[in-house]
Amino acid sequence: MIEGKLVNLRALEEEDLELLKKWRNLDFVRKTTREYRLLDTINQKKWFETIHNNSPPREIMFGITNKNNKLIGVTGLTYIDWKNKNSEISIYIAKKNWQKTVEAKNTIHLILQYGFNELNIHRLWVEIYEIAKENIELFSKMKFKKEGVLRDKVWRDGKWWNSQIYSILKTEYSNE
Repeated sequence: MIEGKLVNLRALEEEDLELLKKWRNLDFVRKTTREYRLLDTINQKKWFETIHNNSPPREIMFGITNKNNKLIGVTGLTYIDWKNKNSEISIYIAKKNWQKTVEAKNTIHLILQYGFNELNIHRLWVEIYEIAKENIELFSKMKFKKEGVLRDKVWRDGKWWNSQIYSILKTEYSNE
């Protein structure tokens, strides 16, 4: 377990999958993720098996729990490039406007510490669809720098949306 001030990160368990599927199928979560289809139990089990059977791992995922050990979300590192020492951060908390919570900030601090200090990753990045303005605000506040824009990347809510790439380097990160 990785302990934070407000949240902890723990290994995901098979019994978490039904709840994770429910959360991923929430409209406010799904429209900001790459997966546009509704997820089913088969999808969830395949994903779970993939994250546990890759060597070296391309994804390392955690359940986010509050201090009462209640699962409130998921975070992790995806698209891990071990040679070039960079990875994408994945995060969602099953609560509307989760980006404005102190739990979200604490979770991001924990995953940054894990990536930079435990795995010796050099660059951590996020891809954010512009439909998710709250995510852009959150990662900007967390000192991520905007690297670029992928124009008309996703079709959501009847229109095209750009995608923005934000990153932070190990040398730019402070544990404070």
